[in-house]
Amino acid sequence: MLARRGLDKGGSGLVTRRPKQHQIASLAVASVRRAWNKHGHAVDEIKEDYGEDLLIQTCLDGRMDACKIWVQVKGTATDCLSTRKSLPKVRVKGQQILRWARSADIVVAVLWDVKNDCGWYVMPQGYFDHVELKERAQDELPLIFSRALPFDDAAVERLAWLARIEHANRSVQQALATLDEAQYMEDEANTNFHYGALASLVFDFSVMIGIGRPEGGFTSDFLEDLADTLLEHGEQEEDLEKAAREALLISIFQMIHFNCAGNGAPLALVSELATAIHPYVFSLQFFEMLAPLKRFPRD
Repeated sequence: MLARRGLDKGGSGLVTRRPKQHQIASLAVASVRRAWNKHGHAVDEIKEDYGEDLLIQTCLDGRMDACKIWVQVKGTATDCLSTRKSLPKVRVKGQQILRWARSADIVVAVLWDVKNDCGWYVMPQGYFDHVELKERAQDELPLIFSRALPFDDAAVERLAWLARIEHANRSVQQALATLDEAQYMEDEANTNFHYGALASLVFDFSVMIGIGRPEGGFTSDFLEDLADTLLEHGEQEEDLEKAAREALLISIFQMIHFNCAGNGAPLALVSELATAIHPYVFSLQFFEMLAPLKRFPRD
């Protein structure tokens, strides 16, 4: 009876035994936490368990980001390196997955193989139908992990950048909505306030992805990429203004991909950034830079 309750009778009295699964869980959480810490991100371990084990506050160049990532860790002692078997499935109640799906922050589930010190991840948001989750709130649904998504150094940086991009997009869309409302109400004070908030969000995002410079203006990498894209894209386009708009969008996407760990970005966010910087990018100075290449000469 004592053994079944985790207690054993020793020479000095009762001894509390720690279940093997608890040891596996602790090892897994510690390993995943170390992976985030290794890249400079701040990690808090959640003491009150409501479905998440770690809260990640991402950091870029020594500055804390405004975004956060929630991580659920599932440890296993199964040898997951053998490709003869699929990775273990983790079952989670539908109501928990629905809460993750509705979260404003990114949620990541990590399966960690404590035997081989490696793991894989899945992002539950976007993989389940919300109506089904509502109807199956008390059912345990499987989170399916794939060996195509290892949780490694590259994944940590990719997820951190994804969190930054999604937070920027959400913030910009909210600023646009409140700005539209203020303009509709003809509230000049609030219009100016929300326009300033939008402008600062767009500027900070441009600096973060390597397009803008903190002191103002644009990075040489971005201007050179834009010039190359415009020259390449504009050869089949007689309308210079149209070619410039399209080249600007392409260059922004390329800069995000190159500088943000291979991520993309929502078109709405990229379009807003392109609209904001278009008048400043395509200045006389920019076209003078193209002149030596003998394309799109200015009259």
